Amino acid sequence: MTQPRAPAVAVTGAGGFIGSHLCDHFRRLGWEVRALARDPSAATFREPGIRPFACVLPDTIPREAFAGADLVVHCAYATRHRDLAQAGRINDLGTRLLIGLTREARARFLFISSQSAHETAVSYYGRSKLALEKLLAPASDVAIRPGLVLGGGRAGLFTRMCESLRQSKVIPLFGGGRQPLQTVHIDDLCAAIGTVALRRMTGTYTVAEPVPIPMRGFLELLAVRLGRRPIFVPLPMAPAYAAFRALEAMRIPFPVSSENLLGLRQMRAVDTRRDLERLGVRARPAAESLDVIFPSRNGGSS
Repeated sequence: MTQPRAPAVAVTGAGGFIGSHLCDHFRRLGWEVRALARDPSAATFREPGIRPFACVLPDTIPREAFAGADLVVHCAYATRHRDLAQAGRINDLGTRLLIGLTREARARFLFISSQSAHETAVSYYGRSKLALEKLLAPASDVAIRPGLVLGGGRAGLFTRMCESLRQSKVIPLFGGGRQPLQTVHIDDLCAAIGTVALRRMTGTYTVAEPVPIPMRGFLELLAVRLGRRPIFVPLPMAPAYAAFRALEAMRIPFPVSSENLLGLRQMRAVDTRRDLERLGVRARPAAESLDVIFPSRNGGSS
């Protein structure tokens, strides 16, 4: 009697924070995992048996990674860019090519989008993610919109926020830090995606804590966990945006961009309770996630 084969998943952006965690999560679920990364030798996984493939969108895509795949999870996305045309080539053309290969393999496509993707988005990031969602087939594909993803290690934007708090004594709060922030721990996000894969669910799901926390409140919690006491300085959004646009026009480098401010300005709270209920997962609150990430500084205790 022949043993049924394990389902296979191809994960793009496997060298990144979300992608690497998803590779490990699917491997623990018993899936065959093909990890597509710009530099496979630099990708780190905890689970054995993950097959690495070199993938540089849109020019180098290993077609063999899609052969016999049941699911393609697309995490790769160019975020740090100075040339929007080049970013569009990577993100738009790269995604279109991946969808084509997914269709050839008769697999399902799962796109890691963003909570920033909505019809009123003004930043390139939000508008681009929404445009890529519209390439999906509603009857077979899935878009996952995470909140701010929290976790240890190289956690993207969260890691950059930690670095800013560690290195700066003064932290600007654009718009007063009143933006509603919804976070999701990487383990909760992986659990949600695993459920979508196992149940063959389709559609769009926002995965983030149901009750938002103001940006300032989150930064204050994070500062306590990092043992820092920065001075928070509220700054009005409109003058700051104009100043950053002027700096960019003069090609003066600065750690915050006008694109970042557009992203902050468009932040909005989303009721995620229905999506979390359908997925059968819990997105823990920000404070609980931070306690897991920084266990030695629970609530500021040593």
